[in-house]
Amino acid sequence: MNRQQFQKLIKQAAKLDPVQKQKLVQTLTLQENPILERLAKECISHGKCIHCESERLRKYGKSNGRQRFYCNHCQKTFVCTRGSAYFYQHKADDWQAYLEHMLDQDSIRVCAKKVGISSVTSFNWRHRYMNAAENTFEDRLEGIIEADETYFRESKKGDKHLNRPARKRGTKASTKGLNNTDWVAVLTAMDRNHHEFDHVLKQVTGDEIEMYLGSKIVDESILCTDGQPAYHRICENHHLHHIVLTNARTKEGVFHIQNINNYHSQLKQWYLKMHGVASKYLPKYLGWFRMLAWHKYQVFSENLNEQEKLLEFKLLQIQQHNF
Repeated sequence: MNRQQFQKLIKQAAKLDPVQKQKLVQTLTLQENPILERLAKECISHGKCIHCESERLRKYGKSNGRQRFYCNHCQKTFVCTRGSAYFYQHKADDWQAYLEHMLDQDSIRVCAKKVGISSVTSFNWRHRYMNAAENTFEDRLEGIIEADETYFRESKKGDKHLNRPARKRGTKASTKGLNNTDWVAVLTAMDRNHHEFDHVLKQVTGDEIEMYLGSKIVDESILCTDGQPAYHRICENHHLHHIVLTNARTKEGVFHIQNINNYHSQLKQWYLKMHGVASKYLPKYLGWFRMLAWHKYQVFSENLNEQEKLLEFKLLQIQQHNF
């Protein structure tokens, strides 16, 4: 905007009524969206066009508050949200507030009410953010590793075609004990560095444990379990020193499974706050809880303010660009 256009704008502002002037002041004093600002900085630091990988990139104004870039090589443009979970997502001013409520572990309806969006939008945003979290794990588990299974009641919440009679949440299972019809098994493993791995199993067998956990565990580590026979195969294949801990012997020196049991306890308490989760979405919710656990151990120990803590929230970080 040149000087003459700016002077014309100032004269027009004097003709506004008090309500319009107040809105203008609010707009001018509005702070930059920290998420959009961070996405724009990532594009600048990457320095390459997402279409042709050319480095002949420059800023090209803004579109709906999103920084726009122009490639001098392929002559194409793109906004800073391109390639991230925020692409094609509206209401940018509400993204930060929604993630804050996810950090506070609020349910879909509570988030919708506090942010001022519909429950459908809240559901879509939540699952958009959890998609990346579902398969985000630490690369390796090593040293002393604790492994155990935990079980969640099978739920077909939201399914339109049930292969069984509908039941209310909280009712008893069809049989005593654990069965594959009424219960969903989740394998969890954690080392002493709080690196955690989990996976929903069809059945608790040696083949499935080897298939999912075998690629994550470092050979010749120490594996502590409750004596489930299904762990024998992975111990043999990876030369693990297997420490069996039963109810009669819950601890042997530095070897125990108290960390993984505590993780299960916190997971179950948090799970109840969600007021029922369909089993098909369980891996996503496990990923969300994993992000909260990482945040607890890696960020809360540092001297950061609330804004910095949110920006270090791993669930937010993994929504960034996938260059």
